[in-house]
Amino acid sequence: MDALDFRYAKSVILKLLEKDTFMKSELFTIVTSNQTLDKLLDALEKDGYVSKISSKYGRRTYSISLTDRGRSVAEQLKRAEEAAKGVVIHEDESRIEVSDIPEMWREKWKNLHALIHVNVFDDHVTIMETNHEGSGKERIFNIYVRENGQGHLRLWCELDESFDCYHVGYALTLAPVQDMFARVRGGK
Repeated sequence: MDALDFRYAKSVILKLLEKDTFMKSELFTIVTSNQTLDKLLDALEKDGYVSKISSKYGRRTYSISLTDRGRSVAEQLKRAEEAAKGVVIHEDESRIEVSDIPEMWREKWKNLHALIHVNVFDDHVTIMETNHEGSGKERIFNIYVRENGQGHLRLWCELDESFDCYHVGYALTLAPVQDMFARVRGGK
């Protein structure tokens, strides 16, 4: 299980994007249980999303910051969150709010959703789907490289438990996924 699948993981990573370094105690606004926060931070650190530095003086305290990998994931999550709210941010940082879109188009677009790749790993890709079934909510899931029943390596969606759903089709269009898939197939 990837650390991003843990409860509160997305919220913590987005919070860490706000400034360079946080004290562990500042994250209690998101996760109120010390034990839960420790487990989450350990998992995020293990998977390379955050780095923890403990104080060598006085009480044992931690400062937490995003790694380059964590910052990349957090920025993509933030863009996906904005898109789910109806805000489109262009590469030049200009923004279009849903309220700027004529009413007739808002009704037609309310059920549109987006698939956004969050990260590509050695054997799987993590994808976020925004506005799932018109609910305005998002979900994060993985697509793995798996062997199908005939001994061929294919991409497999954990959400649909399928080798040929539209999530897999989307993943195959991503250049980093094509590179990852070629590396895995070449190593078999």
